[in-house]
Amino acid sequence: MKYPGIFLVGLLVLIILITGCVKPDTPPPTVTPVLTTSAPALTTTATPASPVVASVSPAGKIPVGNTSAPAPAANISTGAPQGVLKLKEDYPFGNGTKWNSVATVYRIWINDSYRWFSPDDSQYYTKVAPPGKKYLVVFISMVCRGPDRAPLPQQNNIYILYNNAVISPDVSHPLPTKNPDSTPKVVRIGEIEWSKKRFASEYIEDYGYSHGQRLGYINPGESNAVDGYIIYEVPASLTPENAYLSIVMPQADTAQWKLG
Repeated sequence: MKYPGIFLVGLLVLIILITGCVKPDTPPPTVTPVLTTSAPALTTTATPASPVVASVSPAGKIPVGNTSAPAPAANISTGAPQGVLKLKEDYPFGNGTKWNSVATVYRIWINDSYRWFSPDDSQYYTKVAPPGKKYLVVFISMVCRGPDRAPLPQQNNIYILYNNAVISPDVSHPLPTKNPDSTPKVVRIGEIEWSKKRFASEYIEDYGYSHGQRLGYINPGESNAVDGYIIYEVPASLTPENAYLSIVMPQADTAQWKLG
């Protein structure tokens, strides 16, 4: 019988047909990754409130004609009391610098007259206040606690505040003057001239001066403290309980002491 041969031929044809209809395996298509940069989330930062800065005129001076007492300044030293200080309380200034220092108003003297010693003729004279006035003498010390010398607040930055008025040092009191031929001329005040400085055995003198020489800085250490008095001509109605002394410091902050 020819059936087996016919069967084999048919099977062979079937295999060829099946083989031609099947494609060979191909690798999966290559997918190129797409880089996607997602925008970062918006971060909202709260804008801090701007600090309130007191307005200070050039050179740190209180403007002429300002008859209102400035508001008590916040103490710049952390932990120290804020606002108005009492006599003998310290006010630190220059924090964050190498001339960290301390100012202190430690004594006052009030009278309607005083005796002054003239270096020209070596005589004492009595100065009487005008009607409705009297004299106020304030004692101030400045000590530099840091390694570098500190700027010294001058007399023209130190005021009495009373009854909505700003009172400057008495310009009629002669400050020490240089004398190239001899020692400086110094006008002493008879009632207080034998008072000694806080940190030295020397006698008190005009604030901002040392042995008649004007100072611009405070050298480090208590032995170099600047210690002296300032004379003010004030209303006769002034009492220590309602009067203040205000100092504009080198960093333009203001320190105030109640005088009684």
